[in-house]
Amino acid sequence: MVLDRRRAHLLSIIQQSNSPIPTKELVKKMGVSQRTIYYDLHQINHWLEEQHLEPIENIRGKGLYLPGNTRTKVDQVHHQEGYVGWHYQLSKQERELLIKATILLEEQDASMDRFMALTGMSRGTVAETLKSIKEELARNDLGLQYKPGYGYVLDGPEDRKRRMLSDVLSTVLSHKELVNVRNEILRMIQLGDEGKDQGKKESVKTLLYEAEKELGLTLTDEMVEILSLKIFIMLKRIHLRQFVAVDPEEKRVLQQTEAYQAALHITKKLEEMREVEIPDDEVCFITMNLLGSKVHHDDFSRYAESELIGLQQVVSRMISDFQTYACVIFDDRRGLEKNLISHIKPTYYRLKYGVKIGNELSESIQENYKDLFHLTKRVMLHLEYYVGQPIPDEEVAYITLHFGGWLSKEKKQVETKFKAIIVCENGIGTSNMLKAQLENLITGLEVIETLSMREFRKKDYNVDVIFSTNFIKPKGIPVIHVPAILSTSEKEYVFHRMNELFGQESRRKELPDQVLEIVERYATVYGREELKRKLSELLKAKSPHTKELRKPMLNELLTEKTIQLKGRAADWEESIRVAAKPLIELESIRADYVEAMIENVKELGPYIVIAPRIAIPHARPEAGVERLGMSLLRLKEPVYFSSQSKHQAQLIIVLAAIDNQTHLKALAQLTELLSNEENVERLISAEDSTTMMELIDRHVNA
Repeated sequence: MVLDRRRAHLLSIIQQSNSPIPTKELVKKMGVSQRTIYYDLHQINHWLEEQHLEPIENIRGKGLYLPGNTRTKVDQVHHQEGYVGWHYQLSKQERELLIKATILLEEQDASMDRFMALTGMSRGTVAETLKSIKEELARNDLGLQYKPGYGYVLDGPEDRKRRMLSDVLSTVLSHKELVNVRNEILRMIQLGDEGKDQGKKESVKTLLYEAEKELGLTLTDEMVEILSLKIFIMLKRIHLRQFVAVDPEEKRVLQQTEAYQAALHITKKLEEMREVEIPDDEVCFITMNLLGSKVHHDDFSRYAESELIGLQQVVSRMISDFQTYACVIFDDRRGLEKNLISHIKPTYYRLKYGVKIGNELSESIQENYKDLFHLTKRVMLHLEYYVGQPIPDEEVAYITLHFGGWLSKEKKQVETKFKAIIVCENGIGTSNMLKAQLENLITGLEVIETLSMREFRKKDYNVDVIFSTNFIKPKGIPVIHVPAILSTSEKEYVFHRMNELFGQESRRKELPDQVLEIVERYATVYGREELKRKLSELLKAKSPHTKELRKPMLNELLTEKTIQLKGRAADWEESIRVAAKPLIELESIRADYVEAMIENVKELGPYIVIAPRIAIPHARPEAGVERLGMSLLRLKEPVYFSSQSKHQAQLIIVLAAIDNQTHLKALAQLTELLSNEENVERLISAEDSTTMMELIDRHVNA
């Protein structure tokens, strides 16, 4: 076994550290995910064992450390073998990306010898990789044929080839660990000698900045990089006399958009700069990519109503369903609609025109926000219906961030102690989620603006601290570098950095502070400090290191004490009153909460019937919730919440939420349980609460 370049670099960082080095610091230094670090450590330790050396130690609470005798001997091995002994061994994914890029970008050099030289692999390994690539190309209506004396030739429509190139590009740009492959592919894309490449890139980026002004939006930094490379690809393909062909009807649609005018501006300038003729279909190619680009800010006043009306309806339905499924009400719904459509609009065009963007945050979002991702996925059917195709998880993950950021927005009456800005290249949704996480973490922190790196560089800011997902050299104002999605350990890091910078003033929100924020949202407080002192005594909040807000499981809320089985109820009102009774007895809710639930149905209609035979009555927390609770009433005979058969229910589940988030895990588990028709049948036909609890427990523990 040999170590590839990345793992050799990781080993050298640990080797050169005289004290244990935390994993999060390695993540930052290496620019890869925590999961990649752990995988690489496993491979490094396997290599060390082969060298008969002690493995890297993980010292609890401190970090990773290389034992002294191993440290010395690694140096000896390195000295004996030199860099060749630590050569880079390509993974299967890296081999496929390099060979695909060569086939698509350097057709004249697509030969077995070229592939072997490029990957450093044997003929047999390359042949196996080519077999997999051929299958993928065939799925995209492209054929790869070998012609003796010439090499491998790719047949098929140019737009399909560009789409494949787009996929390759999005993959290598969104995965930082693919740096070696990325550099090689960028060399293939760019024209001319290396000395002029940077100047060419900057001139193309300048054209994109001009297009931004015409469109009234700000592209993310990542998107500017991707678009500039796609323009290089277009120029290279035109040079090879390979042109895209756009359907005439689709071309007429594209020509009506502002993005087409911006693309026309770009291509006219390119024609002057490069002395090349760019066909109108290629102008449409740039238009499609502009329409599908992620934005940091967007000015919707510039769009024609016809361009937005359909998507506005989609967004409105998604938000309505999300409120129903999550049992929450967004106070600033209009703000959320505007925010969400900033992402949905380019998502729609990406799906329509097959423009792929990578999402390196997708796995992290699905892992850290499982309940939110599950609820968001449920409401995507409106966009799927509008687009006419399934929505990839990478796109769902970004939309999850929009909902998550809005759920965390709360009405606050807390004194601002620190003003901050966020510099983030990942777009609106990610920036808003990061803002919500930071403001909820640090008492008195106010994020006054979220910016792209380009926007940040344009002027100076009078703030106390800067949070950035990219490296920024501090100049007077302290900078805290953070990932786009904060895990529990990363939140602890931010908290400690704020304490280092500002002392006890930046304390993490303690339980008394959290209680006070809730009280101040609904009442005027006199003698705030005295009240806080009394709350501290009552809650015995001695430690500033409060844990993450706990989200109970479904089987912690639905228990034999909160489950009832009845034959019938006189009407839907009585069904709600009966279903809520256990929560009143447990003092989770007051009687006025029951009346609030009934009034909601009278005012808003049977929205609580989330599926045939299932209703989830709920109201706002301030209507009478004392603590988080859930109860279930099973009726043998259905009650009707309207005259329509789809609004009948036999499972009445009362939810008493204390905020927008604490109940989401249990609710996501409940909706997943009830999405299976067999489970619904079993609950309705159950003869006792024990049988129902067994089904719930099996589902939660599965």
